[in-house]
Amino acid sequence: MNERGIRGLQWCAGVSALLLVAGCSESGDGEGSMMGGVTGPGQVVTPIPGGDMQAQPPPSPAMQQPVDMTDTGMQDMAVPPPVMMTTMPNPDGVGGTGGMGGAGGMGGGGGGMDVVDPPMPGNGCTPAPSGTMATEVITGTGPDGNYTVVRPTTLGDGGFLHPPVAWGNGLGTTPSLYTAFLENIASNGFVVVANPGTGSNPQVVRDGLEWLIAQNGSGEYAGKLAVDCAGTIGYSMGGGAAIGSGSHPAVKAIVSIHGLSDATERASGAILLLTAEGDTFVTKSGFTEPAYSRSSVQPTMLASHAGGDHLDPIGTGGEDAAPSIAWLRYWIYGDESQRDWFFGDSCTLCSWPDVRRKNHPEW
Repeated sequence: MNERGIRGLQWCAGVSALLLVAGCSESGDGEGSMMGGVTGPGQVVTPIPGGDMQAQPPPSPAMQQPVDMTDTGMQDMAVPPPVMMTTMPNPDGVGGTGGMGGAGGMGGGGGGMDVVDPPMPGNGCTPAPSGTMATEVITGTGPDGNYTVVRPTTLGDGGFLHPPVAWGNGLGTTPSLYTAFLENIASNGFVVVANPGTGSNPQVVRDGLEWLIAQNGSGEYAGKLAVDCAGTIGYSMGGGAAIGSGSHPAVKAIVSIHGLSDATERASGAILLLTAEGDTFVTKSGFTEPAYSRSSVQPTMLASHAGGDHLDPIGTGGEDAAPSIAWLRYWIYGDESQRDWFFGDSCTLCSWPDVRRKNHPEW
């Protein structure tokens, strides 16, 4: 087996470890179904030769102990190969690279290490829109016809160039569970492409971003996208995927919401890591802090709000929505009206119980 295959199996094992912590499977008790309550341990997905996943019987009680994700080898891995996943008894509900992809610890998300320079807010990008825009949701689109695009209804009004933003879903969820939040992002002028399936990995998020950037050459998007002013954003597993795919050289801003850890040191844009003190599923100490520690180049901010839990962002984005959009607007548009969210001793996010900042002259 070559190095890529070995790392792919390591990645699958890391995802399996996360599922073991949750006591859940993609088909039954992921982040989406947690809203209805977990009634018992589900099947655990484990890797088999070829990179596919096979459902196994529920683990014994002795196996259902918390797993230290820092020991899975996920933190130092390169981009995983696409993973086909199958869970029984519901194999038809999953599939493809948009299946329950994991993000924790994968390296650059779709390519080798990209050489980056610290960004300047709004450098070379379209100025921020003066107001919000009406939006629409388009399904059955993207590189394989299974992505969702959430965008302003009217594109290019007055010569406006729309920044492309790629979204990553959390485990067990699809774009439809975040429609309100994604429409809020799009109303600020961004064209959002959301990956299919019930989970995310850096490659599938990057695929969506690259497809969207390519649409600037022809069709209804032609000449209407700010192709060098992109962003990545995601939740949970998709938060880690947003970091991993954020090595793309067009990316100016990255937002990981309650996300897994990934290669922040390879990021091409400024990084915002949001979590909650009450998130006991993807914990701050286990995932958010390691991602923060790894960041060595780009401006990086960690902010954790009081209380809350892992499911808060589903739907509207919860308390994480406003700072997420402010981060995109500041670093992509150079919107100075959003600066107070992040800079100064009395910044808006500074009221949260745990805020850390680094890799910027003012921090």
